[in-house]
Amino acid sequence: MKKVLISTWLILLFYSSVFAQGKGEFKIYPNEKKQEVWGIGFEIQSDAIGSGNTGLPEDSIVSVPYGLTVKERERFAKEMLKGFRFCRVAGGLYWRGTDQEQKQLQPRWSTQLEEIKEMMDLAGVEGVSLEYWSPTPYWKANSSYLGTSDKDIYNTLRCFGPDFKDDPIYKGDTTRFLQEFAEACVNDIKTLQQAGIKTVQWGLQNEPWVSNNQRYSSCRYGKAEDYVTAYTATASKVRAYDPSILLLSDTETAFPRKIAVGMHRPEVADLVDAYAVHTIGWDSESVKKVGKKIEEELPKRPWFQNEYEYLSGEATPERCLNNVQHIMNSFQLVGNPTWYWIHALKPFKNSEASGYSLGFWKALNSEKKEMNEAYQRWQGGPEIQEMSAEFKAMEFVNVTRKSAKKPGRDFNFILGQETMVYLVVDQHGDYVPEDKWIKTNKVIKREGGTDVVYTCILKKGKHQIPSHTGQKDETYGAPHALFLDKTGHKNFALEVGVNSPMKIRSNAMKLEKAAATMKPGHWIYNDYNWNAVGSFIKHMPWNSTVLKVEESEYNKDARILVFERPNGKRTIVISNRTGGDYDFTIDTQCSSKSKWKVYRYTPYDRGENSMGVKMGIFKGKEIKATLPHLSWEFWEEK
Repeated sequence: MKKVLISTWLILLFYSSVFAQGKGEFKIYPNEKKQEVWGIGFEIQSDAIGSGNTGLPEDSIVSVPYGLTVKERERFAKEMLKGFRFCRVAGGLYWRGTDQEQKQLQPRWSTQLEEIKEMMDLAGVEGVSLEYWSPTPYWKANSSYLGTSDKDIYNTLRCFGPDFKDDPIYKGDTTRFLQEFAEACVNDIKTLQQAGIKTVQWGLQNEPWVSNNQRYSSCRYGKAEDYVTAYTATASKVRAYDPSILLLSDTETAFPRKIAVGMHRPEVADLVDAYAVHTIGWDSESVKKVGKKIEEELPKRPWFQNEYEYLSGEATPERCLNNVQHIMNSFQLVGNPTWYWIHALKPFKNSEASGYSLGFWKALNSEKKEMNEAYQRWQGGPEIQEMSAEFKAMEFVNVTRKSAKKPGRDFNFILGQETMVYLVVDQHGDYVPEDKWIKTNKVIKREGGTDVVYTCILKKGKHQIPSHTGQKDETYGAPHALFLDKTGHKNFALEVGVNSPMKIRSNAMKLEKAAATMKPGHWIYNDYNWNAVGSFIKHMPWNSTVLKVEESEYNKDARILVFERPNGKRTIVISNRTGGDYDFTIDTQCSSKSKWKVYRYTPYDRGENSMGVKMGIFKGKEIKATLPHLSWEFWEEK
């Protein structure tokens, strides 16, 4: 059993004391079936990318499963990946080797596809969703995977580049170019097939509006009609080669706006089997708005998101529950047939790893690294060089700073107890915090300056730290940081929210310690992300069918999902992030003799073999359950 080092139940008790208890009534309609859920997908980092998604290192192989020992590869496949149905392969990014002409994707090292094939076979993954981050360089106007800016007009398909009319090979012949490009796309599928890897889903371009400055592979379609033209040419070839492959479009944010302009044309619409969108890190409630717009404005198709992660910040308990409820709402409220997390594993050293991954790995060739125990004044900022010794016994919280041209950002949090708090303030622009903060004689010395320290006692509950609005010339002061005195609080509790810019030092140091002690070629779980996604992998079989549920009063933070497993038995999932205990009363409309085996999860505890903590067996037609804040349960009919 894996646990975070704090006590789960004492943390949950804190929330019950801060917020009032809620309740809700639910009624299940076992004979009113909704969509079938095919299964859940993940993405694999099968080649290197620079930390913070910057650059494509070619001088080393930072890849999974390549970077794991033989035993760890097997454990990874059987312990984490078993139960997933789809593996998303990033063409031109994590699979980016090419032939000599740079027309076709090939393994960048001889065993790359063999490793992916073995991983999928051990895990029982059905097939891959092949989607291009960029076509190979031959097909690009800039002859490169990478662009130079967000408006780079050459970082696009070759036939849409500004100089295509003078192209020495195609001489402006777009039809010929797209025919050959489409054949190359089919050949990439054949390359996977020859390696024993089945393609079950296919997409032309990940996020087709994106270009960037040498960060990662991309191909920008400046005009929606250009995308539609290219999609129609390529998807028709894929359809002719293998009609069983699901064709998806187009992974724009929240709405498939590129393909939308062509969906009134039958020759386009016939080639779109599903809409795929990105709602990266969005609150779980957002799926309703996304689904409403798609259903109202586009011809009916299955739709789903195929890349969920958090672009900045760490995995947190609050994000854990958001992940849970995003999955639940996607299936129960808007009829999605699948759901994708982004990376199964990310390397420890990558700055984005915590928000992106279900686990972390240390490469086989990693050098031993001592723990980095430095205090950063803000995330990625200067180190604190001198401070009072008493601060080192306290919790420390800092935030991100995007630009000195804007005020240092504000942030919110919830305290589980009355706490003495010390506010670290940059004196830039003669800034002084509001009256409740009392100036002390303490100072914090850092690279490039000295900060003053204010203090006050904050009560249990919600609080906001204001932005730093002090300005001198064209720059603003740095965002504030906090030291929180834990003295006298045996079970100190702090909640930072779903999309908070805050980093809690004790959580960060736990990961630093794990990185320092971990053996090369090994991996560990990223608890908060894995506990959420992994719970559904363990308890929701492929081809389960969602059932209709009525809620007496909709509560966005107390959610329910009900599905029928392929064996005809039902599973009820309930979750709570209301801030206090929540009572669920559920009319199952099943037999009064029905028996339910219950498994509970929290961000801190996933039970043995990630199956959840066994809560016992209950009998009856009506279910009455009380869930603490930040918990969820699977009630499985036996």
